[in-house]
Amino acid sequence: MHILNPAPLDFWQDVAEACPWATYFHAPGWALVIAKTFTRYEPAAVGFITDSGARAVIPFVVEKKKKLLKTIKRYKSMEPGVYGGIIADRTLFQHEVDEILGHVISIKKSEGRIVGNPFKHFQFPSHMKKKEMSTRVIDLSPGFDALLQGFSRGQKSNIRQAQKKQITVRRAATEQDISCYFDIYVQTLKRWGGKTAASYPRQLFLNLFGEKDFHIRFCLAEKEGQIIAGIIVLAWQKNLLYWHGCSREEFFRDYPNNLLHYEVLKWACENGFTRYDMGPSMDMEGVSKFKKSFGAEQVPFASYRWK
Repeated sequence: MHILNPAPLDFWQDVAEACPWATYFHAPGWALVIAKTFTRYEPAAVGFITDSGARAVIPFVVEKKKKLLKTIKRYKSMEPGVYGGIIADRTLFQHEVDEILGHVISIKKSEGRIVGNPFKHFQFPSHMKKKEMSTRVIDLSPGFDALLQGFSRGQKSNIRQAQKKQITVRRAATEQDISCYFDIYVQTLKRWGGKTAASYPRQLFLNLFGEKDFHIRFCLAEKEGQIIAGIIVLAWQKNLLYWHGCSREEFFRDYPNNLLHYEVLKWACENGFTRYDMGPSMDMEGVSKFKKSFGAEQVPFASYRWK
């Protein structure tokens, strides 16, 4: 097996584009934005060409940490706690997976974490520390009309209410839109209190928007020209991910978030996506119930650590 450490960006990009289970989190664009926002990280994907000719990559960002008299490289696939792990331009044999993972966890003076992918499960070494996780995914293959029939009665009613109240949905067009989104996000964090695992700086959203990448969609809900909610969805291959969202509490009864997901699902079906991943619910019962009302089914995955 030929090893590329680090993997060239064009090699990484080619493999991500060829891999049917890859998500935007596996593409170099995501790692570059993370490294640009959080300067302690560097993109550090490891590439492989197997003896049978398959090309594979594990996307990473790496952080250097000093421990006593030595420097440790802390690998994360992928930060901040989003999907990572192996991508490849074809299905890999288990012995190839074993060799790839064996190389990564044997990198000298390293430790790290690999967050798995709910769309492709691999067998990891048993000595790696495993944490069970789950997300909620909507199968889009039946088409939008069939999906709509699967919405809960309450969800259908809420969407009609949003339409009746003339809530509109559009894509973000300016940095001012992103600043408004961030201000609503700050309000959302205060409302959630300690229930959320992380908070992100304004610059992360500005950097994502600044990529002008058609894979990144900031969707905003407005009432009478005022932004009242928003979500960020990330497209890659046939997989569409809901990564982030926020809303103003005083407009809850206008159901802007319901309409945002309705419009995104409609767009996804019209553009040939096969999955809409609504993401983990962080043990928040209300969030989980909201996703279930769209027909999202629970799908397991796991994260793994090594030292």
